[in-house]
Amino acid sequence: MIVKFFIFLVTLASLASGAALEKVSVQLDWKYQFEYAGYIAAKEKGYYRDTGLDVELREYHEGSDVVSDVLSGKTNYGIYNSSIVVDNGKIKPIVVMATYLQHSPLVLIARKGIDNPADLIGKTIMGTKNELKHSSLSLLLSHFDITSQNTHFLDQTFSIDPFIAGKVNAMSAYRSNQLYFLDQMRIPYEIIDPIEYGFVMNAGNLFTSQQEAIKHSERTQKFIDATNRGWKYAAEHPGEMIDILIRKYHVKKSHEALAYEAKVITKLMMTDFYAIGETNKETTTRLYKQLLRAGAIREDQKLGQFLFQDLVESTKKSFQLTEAEKEYLLQKKKITMCVDPEWYPLEAIRDGHHIGFASDIIKTFETKLSISIELVPTSSWNESLLYAQNRQCDILSMVAKTPEREKYMDFTSTYLTIPYVLVTTMEKPFIENIDQLNGKKIGVVRGYEILNRLKKRYPNLTIVEVDSISDGLKKVENSQLYGYIDNLVVSTSYIQKEYTGSLKVSSRLEEKDELSIAVRNDEPLLYSIFQKLINQLDEATMQKIYNRWASTIEQVAWFDYGLAWKIFAMIFIGILAFTWRYFLLKRYNMKLLELSITDKLTGLYNRQKTDEKLVEEQQKVDRYSIYECSIMIVDIDYFKVVNDHYGHQIGDSVLRVLATIFRNTLRQTDVIGRWGGEEFIVILPHTPIKKADAVAENLREAVENYPFELEQAITISIGIGTLIKGQSVHETIGHIDGALYEAKKCGRNRVCCAN
Repeated sequence: MIVKFFIFLVTLASLASGAALEKVSVQLDWKYQFEYAGYIAAKEKGYYRDTGLDVELREYHEGSDVVSDVLSGKTNYGIYNSSIVVDNGKIKPIVVMATYLQHSPLVLIARKGIDNPADLIGKTIMGTKNELKHSSLSLLLSHFDITSQNTHFLDQTFSIDPFIAGKVNAMSAYRSNQLYFLDQMRIPYEIIDPIEYGFVMNAGNLFTSQQEAIKHSERTQKFIDATNRGWKYAAEHPGEMIDILIRKYHVKKSHEALAYEAKVITKLMMTDFYAIGETNKETTTRLYKQLLRAGAIREDQKLGQFLFQDLVESTKKSFQLTEAEKEYLLQKKKITMCVDPEWYPLEAIRDGHHIGFASDIIKTFETKLSISIELVPTSSWNESLLYAQNRQCDILSMVAKTPEREKYMDFTSTYLTIPYVLVTTMEKPFIENIDQLNGKKIGVVRGYEILNRLKKRYPNLTIVEVDSISDGLKKVENSQLYGYIDNLVVSTSYIQKEYTGSLKVSSRLEEKDELSIAVRNDEPLLYSIFQKLINQLDEATMQKIYNRWASTIEQVAWFDYGLAWKIFAMIFIGILAFTWRYFLLKRYNMKLLELSITDKLTGLYNRQKTDEKLVEEQQKVDRYSIYECSIMIVDIDYFKVVNDHYGHQIGDSVLRVLATIFRNTLRQTDVIGRWGGEEFIVILPHTPIKKADAVAENLREAVENYPFELEQAITISIGIGTLIKGQSVHETIGHIDGALYEAKKCGRNRVCCAN
């Protein structure tokens, strides 16, 4: 009887749980295969259910129109092999949620002897209408003037039989699919990949409508997170997912064919360079430019907000106070604020004034409010916490959330995240894991959020509470403590200003300092106001403020003993890094065999290799505080006019000549790549921004003075910037692309700096 009652309760709980799940659907753009393994894993492993979603996966059937179904609301989400959807020259208003294949698997396979796109003129090509109009293949064909007037096009039959029988000279294919069967049958073929000619496109894009993204942003984010988790599982357990595809989803392919597909799909996800599902605005922006130049998009069509995160953020950033909030501020008259008095450059009190990064953030907030934010001076961080607890100040300007603090404060969204580090004296070794420091005395400022986390995670450490960072570092220098823990920005600032030659950063912890504004929890209207202010903070403002205060850190003279020790340490790390890199390169060998690193037209690095080099340089910038690397994005001015007036063959000749000028003008250590179309990227290792500006100007003059023997003058515009510690490569490229746009807007044939 008890067992039956227990089963009854479990059944009720299950039904209640099922009733609480929110039903959503996703339309696939083809039949079940490994290309959708992440979605299937998220469903089969319960990741969707864990987030409160009941997800229906809809397999493609003849007549399915994925884009129309999503935009009309018939389904919530869809998958499409481009981040831009074009219909009769107009851009469809899709919102890209995630990208799972960073490079498209779509290529042309051609009969042996056809190894150049120009050889296809007059031949027979098989492909879908969409592939031949709006894909990277269509851009490639258009560039080489391959049209329906000089070439015969057939509709795709989704079979390799016409190719094998010699009825077609080339056909569209996926690296993950048809190539396996051709190899099994020992059929010879050539691969013509658009990426090798500068036409880069991603694939496996998860998208939705603007209505779904805005009205149900939380639900959409849950779906993204669960799908990312599913793709991580699928990539790590391909064999299990193949069994599920065959057994439960009735996929007709063999285990071997699916294993081949899984291998290709996993490589194209490029998880060494991109987070799973990461969207890349820069790739889509360049695709838009290429489609525009090819005439596939009308001149009046703009991209607008096409990424989910950007769209959500933009809806948050309209700063408007409710009538209740306005009345509250009118009655409030002033907002009192407590800060950490000794946490420079993030914040500090000097001569009774609030200074530092947080100070500039608060000043931007003050400009949007009708009342002032006034500092309540304190002598320590612990005193600031006591003041906040006793309602002697309304807000804390920069603070991490803890259960104890939540008893008297509400916390806004995080607006700054910084890793924690361990500071020791110079003779102490570099430490992989601080858990090794059994019994060692480690200082942490009294009242800091990290204190309890460290005690729980590292019970063998002896945590000593200190009054301030100055107190903690002094005790480390005097050997009263083995080390001191604080966030990276503050620690390096104090070391360079006061402890050069005696202290160093010996370890980077997994823990991070996630900083918000804390608001007294007995005044909810004040919290809603500050959350709106945080939502309105834009990336450009944050970066500008961060750069301002980061640049105040004093530079150290070259010939002091402290720096000599640092350089010695760097050399030692460099040797270790070189050894590690050697083994890493072995892992990349298969990738380099499959995807060429050279742009076929110019002989420069292609996009694949350039991406790899950018990530390598960003890792150096993140790891070494004295390392600097600058980037140039170069665009040929009025290149469309050259192509239109002289034809693509002359245009290609100009690209090859420019590649030669770049090689002859730049250093051997500089990395030159074709970024796409008429754009190039140059990576300048060991180069500060001022020197990069001179290099860019020299390159601009070299191009301007070269005798091209054309009526149309050939000049270039250049955007420059530096890789920034802790900032993603894509963010940096976005800023530099903005500088390039500024150079073109200001008249072209010039250099503009993003920093």
